[in-house]
Amino acid sequence: MLTRHLITLSTTTLIILILAGCSKPPSEINLDYHARLNTQLTLPELTPYQDNKKLVAPTFSHVDASTIGILQLNKLQHCQLGQLIAERNSQLGKVSGPSSEFVYNVRFIQMVPNCVATLNDAELTKQLNEVKQQKADLLFTYWEKMLFLDKQLASLYLPVSYSLLDVNQTQKQHTLNTLNYLASVKSALVNQEFKQINSAELEAHLATLFKNSYLPSLLRALYEQIFILQQQNKALESVSFSDICKTGHNNKSATVLTNIFSKFYGSKIQGYHNDLLQEYMQVKPALLGLWQNQYHQPYKSDLKTHPLSLDTSLKRYSVTHVTWWQQLYKRCNIQPG
Repeated sequence: MLTRHLITLSTTTLIILILAGCSKPPSEINLDYHARLNTQLTLPELTPYQDNKKLVAPTFSHVDASTIGILQLNKLQHCQLGQLIAERNSQLGKVSGPSSEFVYNVRFIQMVPNCVATLNDAELTKQLNEVKQQKADLLFTYWEKMLFLDKQLASLYLPVSYSLLDVNQTQKQHTLNTLNYLASVKSALVNQEFKQINSAELEAHLATLFKNSYLPSLLRALYEQIFILQQQNKALESVSFSDICKTGHNNKSATVLTNIFSKFYGSKIQGYHNDLLQEYMQVKPALLGLWQNQYHQPYKSDLKTHPLSLDTSLKRYSVTHVTWWQQLYKRCNIQPG
């Protein structure tokens, strides 16, 4: 069998070396593999992978719901809502970040019903309910602004300079916790279950992403491996099996090639791919919630492979690569070993 089974990673070890038994980064292993193939074939050199921004931010128009005036605010001082608005007004001279904007609007929506229940003012009650509805209508826009403009969230899909090699379990768990929390918030938004949003936890969750390289380096690793496989597959397509395996001739070159494949791709690179896929499948369910709009459509990507399709792309190119080698084994009558 040329296909390697997925490796089960330990969940108790803090640091796990994905590419077991190898101190070189995966990019160098790929280069070594390609260089060894070129001792028997004439393949073009690999172009190094350059990481690019992975998602395109939507265009945000200015959004602003109606506000509560000073006279009306005086009538709300007994409510938590009145305190929230007063605190907000005291911060107007400061720049409010996208996460703060989102939290404020969530809390406003959540606090209106309890406050309205204490009022004996029909006009103010009507105004509060109107503002609440306006904010509810705009809440997903505030969410998207946070998703794309908050520095800590944007770091999840911006370029990073290195691919995943070591899995820091603490960073990984922080990432998973935050992604799952955000996915639950997104679900509550889409279903308009605003009472279910625990906005008090938002800033603490976002803070765990600060200088957390787990997900950015995982995404880069997947893109890098796909990019390399695309080049190698294209190069191998032009290789003639009849030139490698000539009838009645010593097919030493074919044997050398299959040994190279087994030593580098079969024993190291394919295992690395499987480990990356296993890591990715743990974050993908949350990413599906995070990187799709309210209509369950993925946000646009400026890359050919969308960050939500990395698993299917890597599997497809890996199957194409292995299939080429299976054909070589068959044509040259070599038994895998």
